[in-house]
Amino acid sequence: MKANTGKSTTRALALACCAALSLAAAPAKAEPVSANAILDSYNLIVFGDLTSSSHVDGKTFVSGNVTGGDYGQHYSELPVDGVPTLTVGGDLKGNVNMNGSGLTVGGNIATNNLNLNKGGDIKVGGNITSNLNANFNGNGDLYAKGSVTNNANVNANGGDIYLGGTVQSGNANANGGGQKFVNSAVPATVVPDVASEAATIKETLTTYSSYLSNLVANSATSGTGKVTFDAAPGADGVAVFNISDAVAFFGGANEFQFNLNGAKSIVINVSGAAGSLITIAANFLAGIATELADNTVWNFVDATDIVINNQFGGSILALLAHVTNNANIEGTLVAGKVTQNAEIHYNGGKDLPPVTKTPIPAALPLFAAALGGLAYARRVRNRRGQSTRAAA
Repeated sequence: MKANTGKSTTRALALACCAALSLAAAPAKAEPVSANAILDSYNLIVFGDLTSSSHVDGKTFVSGNVTGGDYGQHYSELPVDGVPTLTVGGDLKGNVNMNGSGLTVGGNIATNNLNLNKGGDIKVGGNITSNLNANFNGNGDLYAKGSVTNNANVNANGGDIYLGGTVQSGNANANGGGQKFVNSAVPATVVPDVASEAATIKETLTTYSSYLSNLVANSATSGTGKVTFDAAPGADGVAVFNISDAVAFFGGANEFQFNLNGAKSIVINVSGAAGSLITIAANFLAGIATELADNTVWNFVDATDIVINNQFGGSILALLAHVTNNANIEGTLVAGKVTQNAEIHYNGGKDLPPVTKTPIPAALPLFAAALGGLAYARRVRNRRGQSTRAAA
C-alpha cells in the first residue's frame, strides 16, 4: 500500500487532539443519566461474566468476560444513540457474531473468529489474538492498545488500523484505502474506561432497584397454580405488586394471567430468595409476555440464582443473581452473571416509572451524551405515538 503522508499527519494530529480535548473537558459538570435511559439503550447488562449460545436483539454491556453469542440481531430496529452494540470489560472469547455497529473490548479479542459487517469503531484495550474481519466501509476504524499476536489475521476493510504495539505474529491489513499505524500510542481516551462505565450503570440501577422496592403495593395476585395479577394502578398509572416468598411463589405457579386494567407501568417486587434457587416455568397466558416487555419490571431484590424455563415477559432487575435463561426473555435483562441459552428480545423503549437520577462521573461525557441522545429519540417516538393515537 502506498504511504499517504498527509493522511498520516492528519490522523496523528486527530489522536493527539482527542487526548488534549479529553483532559480539558475533565472538570466539566457531569450530566445526569436515568435508569430508564440505560434500560432503553441496552437489552442485556451483566456485572460479571456472560456465557452465551444464543442471540441478543439489542445492545449488550458486560463488565467481565464474554464467551460466545450473537449481538445486535435486530440492529436496524434499534434507536441510533452512539452506544456500541457490544461493550466488554474483560476478554471476548469463543464463537461470536456481530450484527450491529461498534465494539468495545477492555481486554483481549481472543475469539475463534470474529466478523463485523455494520461498521462503527472497534476499540480494544489489550491484544488481538484471533482472526478478525471488520467491514468498515469507511464508517469506523480499529484501535488496539496492544499488539496482534498468536498468528492472528486482522483485516480492516475500508478503515484504518491503530496499534499501540506491533504485529508480533500474524497479519494486520488495512484494505480499501485504509492505513496501518503501529506503535501509535493510542490515547487512553480513545478506548473507554469500561470499569468506570460499569460502576456508573450499577450505581444507577441499584438506586433504581431500591427506589422500586420501597413503592407501596397497590395491586395483588390471586391463585396458586394459575396466578392472576390484578392491576389496580394509582393516579400515575403505575401498578405495584409485592411477592415476599419468591421460592414458594414461583415453585407453585404454572400459569400467569395479567389483568392490566389500564395500567401504564407495572412493578413487581420480588424478595425472600437470598441463597435459594428460583426456577420460573410459568406460562404467560394470552401472549401477554411480549406486551409486558416495555412496561413491566420484575425487581428481584435479593435473588442470587434464577433459572427461566419458559418465555418470560418483562424486564428483569437481578443485580445480585446468576440468571440462566433456557427460554426467551421479552425485555431487558440486568444480572450479576448470565448463562444465556435462549434469545433476549428488544421490544422498544421502556415505559417505566420515573426514577431517581444519579450523576455520571465527568470522565464519561460521551456515555452520557449517547444516552441523552437516546432519551431525545424516545421522546420523539412517544410524541409520534401519541399523535397517531389521537388521529385514530
